[in-house]
Amino acid sequence: MTWKPSTITQPSVRTSYPLPATLPPRIAAIPEKRLAVALALSDAGVLAAAFVLPRIFRLPNPAWLLAPEVIGLAFFLCIVSHALAGLYAPRRAAEGTAQALRLTRAWMMLAAFGLVGSFINRHGGGAVLGIALNGWLLSILVRPGILRPWLKRVLGVRLRGVRVIVGTGPLARRLAFASERMWSPVLAGFVDDPGPYAQRLDSEALPGPYLGGIEAIGQLAEEGRITQVLVAREDLSRGRLVELAHQWLALNLQVSLVSSAFEVMVARASASMLGGLPLANLQPSPQRGWKLKSKRCFDIALASLGGIILLPLLALVAVAIKVTSPGAILYKQNRVGRNGREFTLYKFRSMVANNDDGAHRKYMEAMIRGGEPAGFEQGGQKVYKLVNDPRVTPIGRLLRATSLDEFPQLLNVIRGDMSLVGPRPCLAYEWELYEEWQRSRLDVLPGITGLWQVSGRSRVPFEEMVLLDLHYIANWSLSLDLALLLRTVPVVLSGSGGH
Repeated sequence: MTWKPSTITQPSVRTSYPLPATLPPRIAAIPEKRLAVALALSDAGVLAAAFVLPRIFRLPNPAWLLAPEVIGLAFFLCIVSHALAGLYAPRRAAEGTAQALRLTRAWMMLAAFGLVGSFINRHGGGAVLGIALNGWLLSILVRPGILRPWLKRVLGVRLRGVRVIVGTGPLARRLAFASERMWSPVLAGFVDDPGPYAQRLDSEALPGPYLGGIEAIGQLAEEGRITQVLVAREDLSRGRLVELAHQWLALNLQVSLVSSAFEVMVARASASMLGGLPLANLQPSPQRGWKLKSKRCFDIALASLGGIILLPLLALVAVAIKVTSPGAILYKQNRVGRNGREFTLYKFRSMVANNDDGAHRKYMEAMIRGGEPAGFEQGGQKVYKLVNDPRVTPIGRLLRATSLDEFPQLLNVIRGDMSLVGPRPCLAYEWELYEEWQRSRLDVLPGITGLWQVSGRSRVPFEEMVLLDLHYIANWSLSLDLALLLRTVPVVLSGSGGH
């Protein structure tokens, strides 16, 4: 689905703050391609040093590890692993601890490839781990230790970015002071529209210039005067926040949201904080180009391997369904996937055949449109899913609690209708009930598991589920997919949240 933001018009208001006589200066663009090449060369140099260090100290290396084709492959995988970890984006080069964590993931990925090679050659695992450890330590020294301060000195404001804060209330003022840490984005000023916060402009001086209404952001971005937007308005609805965020992303701005509407989502999904408050950082989905192709290869490889390993278990499940209730083993259902395209989803049948879905339709319509019809588990735990559904068979309850009913969707993954990780596909009548901003959760391939499933599953309200999906789309990486798959295992084994 292509996002089509609505035209926003703002009423004119009088304020005691006149527009500033001088706007923030124009910002020269960062030479992203040249910076990426320079960072890649530094990573290649670190890997070369990691290979050389053992020889300096006369430590033995197996002959296969020093073969030209192996060394060439190692350099290629080094660049790929760092790219997958997002280490060639300019803003990543400005990070400290966060960049170190990304370097750790990249070198762990590279070490895993090396250990596969040592397993094939039946020796050399210790040498591979030694090289990986050397490379990791050197990369921490070079990247955050040497290159980061040098890049900030050379690129200055361009690397730090220039931020405008949306809002003029206490929260916005608090974040303005929180932004004054060393190497934090430069504060250009504040924008705000009529509302309870804007009315306080007379009561207390802002710690920065007032730049006008929210619509001023478009002009500032087009003139190259700002690079980031920080939303600090707690009275904006979730739909309005997401709508505005999409418009700003289309202007190549970085968007961060600090709002009570996003607090639960970010606390679960992100460790990013500012001024002691959780921060949701949004950006256009990285799932495009070669990254999208790498995700597809990742899906096919794991889905095929998983299907082979789980084949005996799936056969037992099929027999149990056939023996315990009449009807087909597989349940086929039309679902809405990426960009609103319908496809046939496969599941193990967990309900009686030829059932009536009227109760489910009524429940979902009430929940999506803002109601909160929740069943209650023992102990009073709210569940945002139809509980004690009489259509579910006894074996179906077990399959749903353990998520075994979802495993035939590995076929959907191999066919390209779904991914292993992503937002859950919806039914056609649910899609029709979605607001426009909610439909953006399916701008990517739907998945078998995802951030929603490991963050509470049936105990997460609908709008929060959508926000979790949007957060996943904006912050996707292969390492995030792998982490979510690993987090799914204990959720499945414990049966938590399934109904």
